Amino acid sequence: MYILCDTCSVLMLIRIAPDMFRDDRYGCVTLQDVFQELFRTQKFKTRYPWRTRYKSKIKVLGKSKVEAGDFKLYLEAIRNIIVTGKINKRTKRFFNLSYVDQQIAACSIAHGFKLTTVDDDLNDFVIQEFSGKTISPLGIVNGWIKKELIQWDDDSQSILDDWDKCNEHPQPKKEVKRFEKITGFKYCGP
Repeated sequence: MYILCDTCSVLMLIRIAPDMFRDDRYGCVTLQDVFQELFRTQKFKTRYPWRTRYKSKIKVLGKSKVEAGDFKLYLEAIRNIIVTGKINKRTKRFFNLSYVDQQIAACSIAHGFKLTTVDDDLNDFVIQEFSGKTISPLGIVNGWIKKELIQWDDDSQSILDDWDKCNEHPQPKKEVKRFEKITGFKYCGP
């Protein structure tokens, strides 16, 4: 099963595994819209100036692959749900998904990709409305370590420290405990 990465997840993970999109063992994919958001949005330019070093490492799914199957059907359904207004059961507020978030959700659901996102609203939407599968960025890191795709060391740990400095979203407690158990390092990120 492939893991579809949204913008913030790409930013959290690409420094840990720069080949995550080029090596099929990582099983990661992303969309052209995510790529464009990474390099055109001012907040990412300001907050993550290092991201340009990884531009050539990000391989996106082609439009024909994204739009294959039931993608357009799911995208239309998602747009209708957002326009008519659906309440998030967790927050008791209307779901509010951007155009890119809607594309990500449709692709994830249409192709059976597991979604990694730190956007709670997007995560909730995929699970509540379509019974989709999601995973946290730290959950992905833990999987890579277990598969021996990456070796955890002080340099890797400094990237996690940077998650905290960049005010990234907190990671699930279950994955934090798992991380500490398999690496022997203390998790000091968010």
